[in-house]
Amino acid sequence: MKKILSTTAIAGSLCLLGTSAIAQTFSGPYVAISASMAGVATDGSKRSDAAPSGSTGNSGNAPAGVITPLGAIEIGYGIAVDKTTTIAIGANYIPFSADFDAKSTSGATDSNSNAGSRTFKVKDAYSIFVQPTFEINKDAAFFAKVFYSHADTSLSGTAVSKPGDLEGFGGSLGLKVALTKNAFIQTEAVYTQYDSITAKIAEVANVGQGDTTATTRTFTASKPELIEGRITLGFKF
Repeated sequence: MKKILSTTAIAGSLCLLGTSAIAQTFSGPYVAISASMAGVATDGSKRSDAAPSGSTGNSGNAPAGVITPLGAIEIGYGIAVDKTTTIAIGANYIPFSADFDAKSTSGATDSNSNAGSRTFKVKDAYSIFVQPTFEINKDAAFFAKVFYSHADTSLSGTAVSKPGDLEGFGGSLGLKVALTKNAFIQTEAVYTQYDSITAKIAEVANVGQGDTTATTRTFTASKPELIEGRITLGFKF
């Protein structure tokens, strides 16, 4: 009887050690690098605040977007809630930039005949996140992430008023796998929606027709969306 109880206790201890191993891997401070393929989409628009002489129109809309690879640096700290659950709190920084257009499909063309097309540039994007992680087995876990995101913006052309910072919220779902006691890899699908941004540009619409009258156009990127497929490699200290 004692032998049976002893064997049961040892087996139970081994099971506890097995289930706690993944929580130990995902808890504590860590650093990570990630790579993703991202799509940025927005409804761009242009509106003339005062149409110049010879203008054939003063507003227009066009969907715009870009698909681009991105890389990011991440730091965080995992807090073990129990043997199978951790909550990571951290920050993610993208040291790259992405461009997307705010342009019209109608209205007076400028000297380049581009109907007032202008490009928003987004750079120095970062996010602050909370990521609950739940064990699937001793080597893998599922996680759901929520975050606040911020980025600096600029607009091509001579700005009368510059666009404000890009701010928004997002979330992701993914799978996290322990490679070793201190290393992990994770994949996730990420979605971010930002607030709309607006800027004013002074332009001369019909330079080719001898027009020298400048007008102020308002360019808007309506609620830009960022969709990513991301893979991350991390190491816990």
